[in-house]
Amino acid sequence: MSLTIEQKHSADGIVKAGELIEIRQSSALTLHDRRVLNLLIEHAGPGIAEDMDHHIAMWRLRGPRHRGGERVRDSVLRLMDTRIEVPTKDSKGNRATKHMHLLSDTTTTDDEDNPTGEVIYSFSKGMREIIKQSRHWGRIKAYVMFAFTSKYSLALYELLCLRANLRKEEQEFSFEDLRQLLGVAEGKLDRAPDFLRRVVHPAVEEVNALSDYRVEIDLLRNGGVSRGKLRGFRVRWERKEPEEWRKTLDELMRPKVGRRARIQGKVVETVL
Repeated sequence: MSLTIEQKHSADGIVKAGELIEIRQSSALTLHDRRVLNLLIEHAGPGIAEDMDHHIAMWRLRGPRHRGGERVRDSVLRLMDTRIEVPTKDSKGNRATKHMHLLSDTTTTDDEDNPTGEVIYSFSKGMREIIKQSRHWGRIKAYVMFAFTSKYSLALYELLCLRANLRKEEQEFSFEDLRQLLGVAEGKLDRAPDFLRRVVHPAVEEVNALSDYRVEIDLLRNGGVSRGKLRGFRVRWERKEPEEWRKTLDELMRPKVGRRARIQGKVVETVL
């Protein structure tokens, strides 16, 4: 199998190691934080696993048509504080979990409005080792990433990108596993109806409307379809056919104003 680090970023998307897509303990990260991380990965390129500093202009981390109040420095600090967990084995061959941080030391220009402002960063030693050994990855389309309005949508989209080339097109997840992978905070939305209403349904709606995939998420229950005990979820996905993808691209080119209504089919044509 090829190594993730040998892949090149291209028009098909930003290459992101599977270990970085399926990070745990990421609930504190906002949508802006997740976008910033992907841009840091893209900018580092093949040097991502080297013990070196990378320099990127601060304005590049804001994304196209930036209008929000998100501050790059705040995102960088949250990324530095994020501890992730990666399955591994201990020296005796037993199953174990490796704990590490995403980023090492960083330097950010104090005045974020300075056109020459920059971020100097590197990935942590543990993360660099994981990336060097990674053999599975997803390609994240930046223009799709910036179209989402929810961090849960972006997390779901990345999970699909990671699985795009698998022979299977469905996978089962436990309730807690899917919660963690989508970045839901511990103790929050721990009732299935709330999780579905606040996380799953909006994320599925945006991914289906704004990405190159179609996805369905169904509940799995023991003992009964509607009243049995919830045991998890089945996620099914497929790439869109060319014609459907062209329609999605048309929507991505349109202004965001009125997009939610268009997605939900609530737009009413005015006849003059």
